[in-house]
Amino acid sequence: MSIISRTPTEERVLLPPVTMELDGCTVYILNVIPVTDLYGNRRYLVSVQAECYGKVSKQACFDVRNETELINVLRKELVLFKSIVLSGAHDVYARG
Repeated sequence: MSIISRTPTEERVLLPPVTMELDGCTVYILNVIPVTDLYGNRRYLVSVQAECYGKVSKQACFDVRNETELINVLRKELVLFKSIVLSGAHDVYARG
């Protein structure tokens, strides 16, 4: 399933939230907003929330070029969130 359009002419409409499994966590894609930067490049503002080990993260927003970049950013953020949950400091950083 493609969350973000692969070509500038391809338009997709997805009804949020979209759920996906990544690295043992559930990731909720809450919102995808296509934007154009000052140089005319297509970018996407993606709002996400993650659930790992029964804990839900706060909502985060990422500026990405394509789905591959989104997956890479999410993997880095999931490592951070998992370490927070496993360290027991999730009350400060997470909801739920």
